[in-house]
Amino acid sequence: MKKTLILSFATVFSLYGLSLDETIEKSLQNNIQLQKVKLQTQQSAQTKQSKKANKYGKLNLLATYDHYNIARTLAPIPPMEMSSSPTAVYDIPTTKDMFSTGINYSVVLFNGHAQQNSYKISDIAEQTSMMKENLAKEELVYNIKNLYVSLLALQKQLKAQKEYTLSQYNLLQQIEYSYKLGKKSKLDILKVKNTYQSSLYYEAKISSSIDSLKSSLSTLMGGEAFDKAEDIAINMDDKTVDNKDIKSLKRYKLSVLKGDIAKKKVDIQKASYYPKVDFSVYYGYNYGPNDTTNTYKDGTTYLEEGDFNSENIWQAGIHLKWNIYDFGEKSAQLQKEKIAQQETLLDIKDTQLQIRKQLDNAYSKLILSKISYYSSLSELELLDEISKVEKVKYENDAATITDLLDAKAKQKVAYAKMIGSKYEFQKAKYYIDYLLEKEVK
Repeated sequence: MKKTLILSFATVFSLYGLSLDETIEKSLQNNIQLQKVKLQTQQSAQTKQSKKANKYGKLNLLATYDHYNIARTLAPIPPMEMSSSPTAVYDIPTTKDMFSTGINYSVVLFNGHAQQNSYKISDIAEQTSMMKENLAKEELVYNIKNLYVSLLALQKQLKAQKEYTLSQYNLLQQIEYSYKLGKKSKLDILKVKNTYQSSLYYEAKISSSIDSLKSSLSTLMGGEAFDKAEDIAINMDDKTVDNKDIKSLKRYKLSVLKGDIAKKKVDIQKASYYPKVDFSVYYGYNYGPNDTTNTYKDGTTYLEEGDFNSENIWQAGIHLKWNIYDFGEKSAQLQKEKIAQQETLLDIKDTQLQIRKQLDNAYSKLILSKISYYSSLSELELLDEISKVEKVKYENDAATITDLLDAKAKQKVAYAKMIGSKYEFQKAKYYIDYLLEKEVK
């Protein structure tokens, strides 16, 4: 019984709509695309860590096996050591099957600062990823608000359309009754019936659009069910909208960071003109079965064939490599990166111009939607009165059914336009907030 009550309560609760803030919160938590962007940010952080670790060099464990056609000594032997005594060469093991195990450490000492610039690029790339994640949140919140307000407008229009459909149905009933009394014509019935059926179709069309918006909102929330939007307060005052320095916006800063990366890539390519210096050290052992039985002329055997011997090996060194000529490859690559850098400079300027253009268009749309709202509101007040007059005139046979239906249709269109303008004004506000990056606190 307790479980049944809980399920019943959950079912009833699910029928209630989500507020705009609740919808945004669920989207930020569950949106799949945003989760992907967050993973990309984590990848950038790991790339940066990898580049940072790379400057400390690498420590490797080594193991090899080599088979030779001619027996080799397990370690290089100085000639003076072999001539130090008559039996010295009989003490030196040789093998055709050599095994080696050891440990090696190597680190780049200098490569024209290419390594340092590579690390700086990874650091900038991490900053870029973080900005992209924040901008993705901004875009997600804007999309949620845009869909939510569109859904609210359709819900209002659907409610009005249902009322209009009901009024047409009642009018049809009245005319059919009047027709039976001989006061109205068959043509009046057909005209009202036609508007009634058209209203039912438009009602279904609005319902379909509402379902589509709900599905879109559900997708943005990561599959979370969405029932209906709750009404929001709309302030028609456009003076609350403020401006912002474009250069302080993340979209602009992102283009600047891309320019910084391009500059570092130029520096990396310049590094190819410098010598490369690295340091490495190795410590290990060479092993192998002795290739022959080493017996001196006095009959003394120093090494038996098949005996497994080993030699300790270690070495340390500094190596320099300097490419002094490559038939123009370095020069071509450097010019390529310089051209790419010039392109990012143009992108910075273009980003600034595009943001300004979008803001100007958004402000214009805001003003136009406000004017449209008050114009539609005034028109609706007029058409409400006209509709009432036409209804009285029709009931007193002073007007035709066409006049009455036309007045009601214009009234309905004006109401839909007024609702649309009101919510378009709010959507324009949200769009300006999105462009000014005010959606995510």
